[in-house]
Amino acid sequence: MPDNLIEFLCIDAMGPTEGMPAPIPAAQGVPPRIKRMPSEMLIENNFNLATVKKCPPFIDALTCGYLIPAVADVHFTMDAQGLDFKAELPIVENHDIRQLVGTDLQRLLVVKFLNPWIVKTPPGYSCLFTNPFNRFDMPFQALTGLVETDNFYHEVHFPTICLMAPGQTFHLKKGSPIAQVIPFKREDWASQAGKADMPHRLEWEAMGARQGRYRNVNWLRKKFE
Repeated sequence: MPDNLIEFLCIDAMGPTEGMPAPIPAAQGVPPRIKRMPSEMLIENNFNLATVKKCPPFIDALTCGYLIPAVADVHFTMDAQGLDFKAELPIVENHDIRQLVGTDLQRLLVVKFLNPWIVKTPPGYSCLFTNPFNRFDMPFQALTGLVETDNFYHEVHFPTICLMAPGQTFHLKKGSPIAQVIPFKREDWASQAGKADMPHRLEWEAMGARQGRYRNVNWLRKKFE
């Protein structure tokens, strides 16, 4: 068993072997539109402009950690009376707005996606739960939370801002990612601010003038299985 093992343990009797979609490495859930995107675009003066598909920071965020999927279809309808949702399973509920009093969120519509997975990490490791990075194809945005998943043996649910306007409908398909999970080792940090080493900065900038230098020289591969 690997030392850095993250476990997703289902509390539902159906479990992943009965057709319930399990969490997956985020690299396996890259949106089709990103896969179809060209790496470069030819613009004026025969210059090839790299797209975000060749931007390691963008792709690293997109593929970091793991994705937790919706375990059932949900159909949302927004009208003048508010949000209505119908689901194959009870995986969405209204969020008590009183928990958000005094924050900017109290002016927004927040629902809660229920998660059937307990996330377990080794001692000393926590998880950041957040909205799937660099994905804007759903009118929902999960709020970010940090949990000590090495000692909290319970499922983590996802309060989520609904961005739908009156008259809109949205169908959330089973298997669509609703949250991204990034495990990390808990460590203490110190900080300071100071002056940059400008000769070194200018030297790096001159070297970095070549397109793709960060990707070819500085970037390090990350592995989530």
